[in-house]
Amino acid sequence: MISTPSDGPAPQTAPLDLLNQMLGFTDELARLQGGQWTYENGVVFDPARTTGYRGTLSCGEDSSRRFSVHIFGPGVSSPEDATTDAAENFAEQGFVETNKFDDQIDEDQYVIQTLTHQDGTSVVYTAGTDKSSINVRSACSSHPDMAERTP
Repeated sequence: MISTPSDGPAPQTAPLDLLNQMLGFTDELARLQGGQWTYENGVVFDPARTTGYRGTLSCGEDSSRRFSVHIFGPGVSSPEDATTDAAENFAEQGFVETNKFDDQIDEDQYVIQTLTHQDGTSVVYTAGTDKSSINVRSACSSHPDMAERTP
């Protein structure tokens, strides 16, 4: 099923607009928490560079795709406070908290939170005392340039 406001066909948002929006949300949350954020391979996250994101992931139908990015950063002193700050910050842009739970690994505490926008954009924020992560999935788009191509 496609995540769209009306559950109808995905909008035809241009790929670069969708990518920049996704990287902007990622950067906003990384700045809110602070510290240095990297991709899984250790390369520093830079929202001005359109590299490091995952390509077009299917939205459930052949003509609709989305982007995804996953970055890793430092721990926080209070995961609960960090996720509360994130929810308040993103609420101003129309996001709602749709899931939140605590976890513990050894002595480290984690709060995993999902923030969702009605356009289908989702932010999964894992705030932990040891390390944190941000995973953002863009809204779906059926723009012709989002189509998968093979040489």
